[in-house]
Order: sequence, then structure tokens, then C-alpha cells
Amino acid sequence: MRFTSSAHRAVALLLCAVLVLEGAGMAGWANAEVPAPEPCLLLKLSGPSVPEEIARQLMAPLPPMLLRDLNVRWVSPPTAPAPQDPKGIFPEADDGSLERISATLADAVRRMDRMDTRDAKALLSKAESEARKFRLGEGTRPLLAEIFLRRGLLDLWDGNTAGAEEMFARSRTLRPGFSPDPALFSPAFRESWSRAGLRAAPETELLVQSIPQGALITVDGKPRGTTPGRIRVSSASPMRIRLSLAGYHDVEKTGQWLPGDSESLEWVLGRDRVATLGELLAHSPDGKDGGKILSELAAGVGASRVGLLVLEGRGGRTFVRVLSARGGDADPVFLGEFEWQPGTNGTEEAARRTARLLRDAGWPATDPGPRSAGASWYDNWWILVLVGAVAAGVAVGLAGGGGSGGSGGSSGSTTGTIGVNF
Repeated sequence: MRFTSSAHRAVALLLCAVLVLEGAGMAGWANAEVPAPEPCLLLKLSGPSVPEEIARQLMAPLPPMLLRDLNVRWVSPPTAPAPQDPKGIFPEADDGSLERISATLADAVRRMDRMDTRDAKALLSKAESEARKFRLGEGTRPLLAEIFLRRGLLDLWDGNTAGAEEMFARSRTLRPGFSPDPALFSPAFRESWSRAGLRAAPETELLVQSIPQGALITVDGKPRGTTPGRIRVSSASPMRIRLSLAGYHDVEKTGQWLPGDSESLEWVLGRDRVATLGELLAHSPDGKDGGKILSELAAGVGASRVGLLVLEGRGGRTFVRVLSARGGDADPVFLGEFEWQPGTNGTEEAARRTARLLRDAGWPATDPGPRSAGASWYDNWWILVLVGAVAAGVAVGLAGGGGSGGSGGSSGSTTGTIGVNF
């Protein structure tokens, strides 16, 4: 396309400017700095009318889908501490530790040979305490069996036959194949040792209590009743005891108990703020008095806003309530409610409507970004300008041609011509 007048030259320059703006200026505007996503917390709750498994299945895809419309970064709500590894709590005894325990035990035996029973008892207690710090294994098991045997022998010397037989039974459980040399022990010891072998194998007995009561007790993941309750354990390996009660944080203790041990374990369960919030919303749909809980949850994870989605079933249909809170102890604001549509498009529609409610409440929207390559031509402002400029140039050319009376065609002059290719 060519223009051959000074007026036409201005039009051509305008076209060049438009192209430059499209290539440089608009690219700069599209690449302008976008605000960093706000850290926000999204709580998904369900009422008793919706089974928890169904609620999880419906609402699990929502957070990433909302990011298409909201310029936020989801943070996770506070969680209970991760369970400790029993192997880390009770490590295997190294050679140095075993030698130290053996030396203490040998010193106790020498004191017993000299009938220095008081010092012998103290040394046996010291050796046992040191051995219990390590995981019960091939190195510590025979040492603990010998400690119990020596403690039983001291009880027998003191006339405590029942206590002696209890210690002998514990020793036999840890070292079932051991048989004391008759030449080294008295007939009274051998008789008591034999009676201990007729006893039932000693077990660990634990009394587990909690405030409030009624918490489920699990031992290594297997249910063992509710609190308060007594549990008996025959294994001497480290075990994980966990208490669970709806509306409260789980508590857990990893310990190692030896055959014949008995202990009382007591816990005060901490209230789960998310569960408390769910109960509050069940009775107060507008979230009144929930601001303090939301403020604590947001502060715990550094969230600037909190969104709540509450799934409920009514009359065979599923509805979603959307609430929002921001900072302080102010109660959440009820934004709206809609029905969760059945079918494959239900989640997409729920995400779209939730995002719209949150955006209308002031949540940051995502940046629209550069226009896609498939956009229609009339969506680009510069094309409209270009069309207008071309139309103006054509009009001017037509007007100029009429005034010259056609003389320009015979001259063939190209003076002042500018070529623009696009």
C-alpha cells in the first residue's frame, strides 16, 4: 500500500506509531508488575447432613480451581505435630553404651558378693535406667534380664518372696532359654526361680485416662477401647499410643515398656478450633462469634484473609454457604449461598460462583494477562485505530484525486512517497 502526498505521509506515520505501540508499548503494559498473591486460608466444612467422605470428594478440587480467578496463595491450617519416630526416641545401644551398662552391672554384683546390698540396689537401678534409654534389642535384653534376676535375689534376701518371684518372672520373659547354674545359687533361689516359671508371662499394664473422657485409644494403629481404660501389652518393642476424640486434637505418646511394667498415662485434650468453628456455624449460619477463632487460625499461618465453605444437605439437595473474614476478631461476613449442581460440571460451577462471591467481597482477582492468540480481531484496539486511519487515508486520497483533474496520473512523479508494509 502506497501514499503519495504530504497528507498521506502523516497517515503513514500514524500507522507506524500504532504498530510500534502494539509491539512495544502494549507489551510493556501487559508485562507490568503483578501484585504478589495474598496468603489466604480456605476452610472447607460440612454439616452432619453430608457424609464426610462425600464432602471431601466434592470440595477437594476447589482450591486450585479458585486460583484461576483469585490472586491468592493458599496456606494450610495449623496441624498437629507429626508423630515421632520410635527408632529416633529409642536408638540402638552402641558398643560404648553397652560396655558402660555392663561395667555398672558388674560393680553391683561385686557389692552383692560383699553383702553390700544398699550400694548394690543403687547400682542396679542405675544400670536399668541407662539400659531403658535404648531400644530393647540383642545387646540390652540380656543385660536387663540379669538386672531383674539380681533385683529378685536382693528381694529374696530381704524375705520378700512375692517380689522376688515377680522379678524372676520378668527375667525369664526377657531371657526364656536361661537356666541358672545350681552350683552358684542357693536352694531357696532355685525353688523361687522354678515357681516364677509357673506364672503367666508378665505383661505391660497401662492405665490410660483423658480429660474429657471417651477418647478412642489406639496402640500402633489398632483400637484398644476408650478412656479411661486399662490396656495390656505383651510386646516389649516401642509402641505408639494415640487418643482421638471428635472436636479435639489427637494426642500421642511413643514409649517402650518392659514385661511387668505398669504406668498411668493422663492427657488433657486440646480443643480443635476448626471443629469448634464447624459446630458454631452449624448453629449460627452467619458465623456470629466465630471471629476470634478465625483470627487465631489466620494468625497461626500468616493468612490475611479466611474463606469458609460450608456444605449442607437439605431436602435431598446440597447447598454451599460462603463466608469471608479478614483480620482482627470481627465475625465473618456471609457472602451468599447456592446449590451444588449434580453432575460433572457441578464442581466447575461451584468454583466459578465461589470465586465471584469472594471477588465481590474484595478478594484480589487474578491479572487478566496478555490477550490470547485466538482473540477476535475486533477485541484489539489498535486494529480499530488502524482501520480508521486507512479509511481516513482513502477519503483524503479520493478528495485529492478529484481536485487535480487527473493530471497526477500523467506525471508519474514519486516525490515524497513512503512505503509501509504490514
